[in-house]
Amino acid sequence: MSRININTGQSQKIVTLNDGSRVKPLILRMLDKRGIQTEQDIEKFLEPQLKDLPDPALMRDLEKAATIIGESVIRNTPILIWGDYDVDGTTATSLLLLFFKAVKHENVEYYIPNRLQEGYGLQEESLKRVSGTKTEKDKVLITVDNGISAHAAVATAKKLRYQVVITDHHTPPESRVAADAVLNPRQENCDFPGKNLSGVGVAFYLVIGVRSYLQKRNYFTNDLTVPNLKRFLDLVAIGTVADMVELDETNRILVRAGLESIAKNSSPGISALCFKTNIDRTLLRSEDIAFQLAPKINAAGRLGCANKAVALLTCQSITESERLSSALVDINEERKNITLQDLSSAQYDAKKQLVKHSSSMVVAGAFHIGVAGIVASNLVEQFNKPSVVLCEQGPGIYKGSARSVAGVNLYTALSECQEVLIGFGGHTMAAGMSLKVDDLPKFRQLFDTATEKQYRNFTGEEEKDLDEEVSVQELFEESVLKQLLLMEPHGTGNPQPVFRDPSVSFKDIQRIGKDRTHLRLTINNGSSVVSGIGFGLGELSEKCKSEIDKGILYSPSLNFFRGKRSWQVRVINVLFGNG
Repeated sequence: MSRININTGQSQKIVTLNDGSRVKPLILRMLDKRGIQTEQDIEKFLEPQLKDLPDPALMRDLEKAATIIGESVIRNTPILIWGDYDVDGTTATSLLLLFFKAVKHENVEYYIPNRLQEGYGLQEESLKRVSGTKTEKDKVLITVDNGISAHAAVATAKKLRYQVVITDHHTPPESRVAADAVLNPRQENCDFPGKNLSGVGVAFYLVIGVRSYLQKRNYFTNDLTVPNLKRFLDLVAIGTVADMVELDETNRILVRAGLESIAKNSSPGISALCFKTNIDRTLLRSEDIAFQLAPKINAAGRLGCANKAVALLTCQSITESERLSSALVDINEERKNITLQDLSSAQYDAKKQLVKHSSSMVVAGAFHIGVAGIVASNLVEQFNKPSVVLCEQGPGIYKGSARSVAGVNLYTALSECQEVLIGFGGHTMAAGMSLKVDDLPKFRQLFDTATEKQYRNFTGEEEKDLDEEVSVQELFEESVLKQLLLMEPHGTGNPQPVFRDPSVSFKDIQRIGKDRTHLRLTINNGSSVVSGIGFGLGELSEKCKSEIDKGILYSPSLNFFRGKRSWQVRVINVLFGNG
């Protein structure tokens, strides 16, 4: 346990970590700016412990769900897992499959809708088809990362004689879905404090409850040991980071433990994907998940073959894991090509709207539904506005994805557009919706009005781009970089630190990439140099060579090449003159 003392004779806090080292003043200043100031908060942030996770008993309906599923395991009755095609959904599906395998319950199937043909979530017709002629009374349907708004489909499931357990984390509708048990920290009368759990996080708490129930029923024997749930935390970490939920205390504990699990004893599937992606799994960072692993897992669902992601995540064969990881990499390359084509068209349409719509961006057309969210994210990055990409999905219907910026809650904004929406769902930063083609003009107007209203009430306090002004030479000292890793994982609610070096000297400046859009360089670091990479900064190449007076905004980043790990500077922007 960390020992934290305050030296009352000085203004500087003295923080001692488990290894006996003192936390650098730089780290303490950064934590202070992020509102992490008390002794207890500093301790929990820098060295989170699984024992500090919230009590599962606080989650509404967990006992009900555990009883239903636990009895199904004991009686060996059928269980159907209804998943989702994104990373959160596929990791949650995989977690449940691996858990049931660990407790020797083999009467389990799973189904993930084809994104291109069926769309999102629990659907009546798909459920009828999957159920077929099965008429067993004692069978269970478990949704993961979906189902909180599936009123009609749940009613159909009940007619098909399922006991229904909903596990979800999306914002619940006003009327509660009529399932036998509903697990969602955001629902009313749920005392669970970790309101920002991802879908896989909720699934993890479900298996905690089921395991506890089975223990009470003396299910485990000398021939069947109680499963150690830590083995599933690698999936929780990947799904949580990929879904961009807020990294509050609960999620931070889960992700840190998951990263440690991957480093020590990762599954064959995750290990193979790390190797194929040239990532050092023994020191995995949140950016490795967000920008390398997650896109490859996600690509399978985006192009209608999410089962391949589940196959990899549950695979126990090294040879098969290598084959599946290669397949996901190939699928992701196909996804990239589709994204580039759609993004070019979307950017052209978006530029024509700049005058008409001041607070948002909505584009519509023959876009690929599987990459709509990625295209929307790129529009947000380019125009700094909440963006919606709508795709033609059958005669007279648009379906799409939205991404947001700080200060605009998408779910709230879409709630104010309900009069023209067939349906919608999601959370603060990401959402989906469907509407009639004829209602597009009205939707654009309503959405722009809704986002503009939120902008008026936004103080901007959430946007803290710069953490500290510190030179590369000062920061790139081994003990400082080591302690910066304690601030992992980064993501929503705990962004990657950004530093400013007001005076740098570049060497070996090169434009790289297929379209030469990136910048590779080296930066003088005292008596040595440190490598740097600036994504999207290729056009600054000549100016970097000619201008003498320059600084940078940057973050430290780990590079892994030919089995060797090294720190590099990720240049966010180059500041010229007095910039």
